Amino acid sequence: MSKGREKTITQTLLKQVICPHCWNEFPPEEILWVAAHSDLTGDPLLGNDAQQRFLPSRFNVQGKALDIKGVACSKLACPQCHLLIPRQLLEMEPFFISILGAPGSGKSYFLAAMTWKLRSILSNQFGLSFGDADPEANQLLIDYEEELFLNNNEDKLVALRKTELEGGELYETVNYGSGRTVQYPKPFVFPIQPEPGHQYGVHSRRLARALCLYDNAGEHFLPGNETANRPVQHLAVSRVLLFLFDPTQHPKFRNACKGQSQDPQMVDNVWSNRQDLIFQEAANRIRNYKGLPAHEKDDRPLVVVVTKYDAWCSLASGKPLKEEWATSPANPPYFGLNLKQLRNISRQIRDIVLKYAPEMVSAVEGFSSDVIYVPASAQGQAPELIEESGYLGIRPKDIKSMWIEIPMLYALHRSVPGLISTVKSEEAKKKAASSVNKDQTGKDQHSSPSQPRIFRDSGT
Repeated sequence: MSKGREKTITQTLLKQVICPHCWNEFPPEEILWVAAHSDLTGDPLLGNDAQQRFLPSRFNVQGKALDIKGVACSKLACPQCHLLIPRQLLEMEPFFISILGAPGSGKSYFLAAMTWKLRSILSNQFGLSFGDADPEANQLLIDYEEELFLNNNEDKLVALRKTELEGGELYETVNYGSGRTVQYPKPFVFPIQPEPGHQYGVHSRRLARALCLYDNAGEHFLPGNETANRPVQHLAVSRVLLFLFDPTQHPKFRNACKGQSQDPQMVDNVWSNRQDLIFQEAANRIRNYKGLPAHEKDDRPLVVVVTKYDAWCSLASGKPLKEEWATSPANPPYFGLNLKQLRNISRQIRDIVLKYAPEMVSAVEGFSSDVIYVPASAQGQAPELIEESGYLGIRPKDIKSMWIEIPMLYALHRSVPGLISTVKSEEAKKKAASSVNKDQTGKDQHSSPSQPRIFRDSGT
């Protein structure tokens, strides 16, 4: 390999790599390769069926490691846990986001609807590429997307299976020996970077991120359910925390919506959990992982996603969530976030949550100094009972997601400056222009309140 090529490869790698499974940090030269030859099986940490991991000494002209059988390899693994690491995590800074919520809060539906929406809007509305780092590793989420949005039978009720506490779909088992077995949550990894038309397209490499999403079973955060063999340290390394607060699980929300909502989750008391306690349990673990004193607040953005908006929208005058309230053209042809409006809506949603679930507001604001409340609905419609299984399902043709992408757009904006634009400058121009439209009495004849109260508590 020529010196020039060696230099090019070295420059594209990060100085330190973080494993998205065990969160071990190591230099890229320590990365293990996974043997490609079918005879090379057996790993001391992953079992007899796993392909061997090795530190290579031979490479082909394309820079791929050769296993002891001389076969070129393509997969990489962490030197500590031996689990697979997408190549992008050697080249892009990781961007960890933890998605938390009570059992039954709809995290799987939220994730599937969010990633599906991001696939359709990030490129043409925000100038960002977005795809799967490893489709095989993301297969569960891809299956969810296809079941909800690419289903051949759009009129048949479908229900996503519940996130399990254990199992190979969302967790991977590593046996370190001496009786120590650890189940690590599988990350869903998506590389994101500016495209040439983006306003900072020339800085694509610097702004590129490998988005790592974690979906833990809500039962993990029930008080007393923490165990050493199921670590959730991604809570400590995540740049943004998303907590899904489900009003359909709260008695006071259900009572307030009586006669206003036909959603069976509101009417039939399908599921209930003390969501404030679940959040506090997660917060305590974060404090332990980070060594954060009890009197000190976490300064990372915390997005409280108030889910299933369609079920409780009667408390917000029944208005559907409109995309133009949160996003609008900023740098043509691309869009940006309207942060001023988003924060205005956050205050209004906070008022509603404070009225019916004050303990939830107290829990999140007692932990974080940077909280925003965002309403959203993954389905946009009330689910129906599936007679054969007893589960609640949705007909794919009826899905009308609302604001499902806004929490992630906000998270990207807050954590990677320049990646998601804002419309702040455009608003400032409009405000300046409107200041000259006053009559002789000095009253503004054309301007309206810049922050109207979009929602109001209906008082039901």
